[in-house]
Amino acid sequence: MAAPAAESSPAPRPLPTLPLYRRIQFFAFGGLVVIAIMFYLWWGLSFGVWIDNGVYAVVIVLTLFGLSGMWLTLPNPPAPAPPNP
Repeated sequence: MAAPAAESSPAPRPLPTLPLYRRIQFFAFGGLVVIAIMFYLWWGLSFGVWIDNGVYAVVIVLTLFGLSGMWLTLPNPPAPAPPNP
C-alpha cells in the first residue's frame, strides 16, 4: 500500500496583506528591538562601560519582548488537513 503524498502547507501571507492593526503591532515590537540596540550603544558611548549586567538585563528584556512580539504577530499558515485513513 503506497503512502499518500504529503501535502505542502500554503505559504504564510506577506506582511503588507495583514490588517493595519497587526502591521502596527509588528512595527511597534520591531521598535523595541531598535530601542534596545540604541540604548546599549548610547550607554556604552556615554559612560565608556560596555560590560554591565544591568544594561544587559534591560537590553535582553527589550530584545526578547520585541522579537517574540514580532514572531507572534505574523500570521500562521493554515495547517494542512490530516489525511483520512
